[in-house]
Amino acid sequence: MELFLEILRYVLEILSYSLISFAIAWYFYVYKRKALPGRMIGSWIVGFIGAIIVTLFSSPWFIPLINWFMSPRIGDNFVIRVNLITAFIGAFIFLWLYNYVNHDKERRE
Repeated sequence: MELFLEILRYVLEILSYSLISFAIAWYFYVYKRKALPGRMIGSWIVGFIGAIIVTLFSSPWFIPLINWFMSPRIGDNFVIRVNLITAFIGAFIFLWLYNYVNHDKERRE
């Protein structure tokens, strides 16, 4: 049973990173109409990688700072172990850099 719960946690973590990255990719590609290499899928992948990298590097100092602000728990157990704020920040920063490297081009229809 514990193995199933551990696998379920990892699946929820991957889904969390994926949904956050997709939302930020949508913001850049559809809402801001930026011409990013790889279009929506490429943007989502870059955001996903950025969310994970920034979460990993910011964990030692960022999580204790905002632990009181965001604690996804039911009782004493974590629902997911994804720091949602750092995932959003990571996806946004990496997609902003992705757009910047592409010279901030507007998408043409």
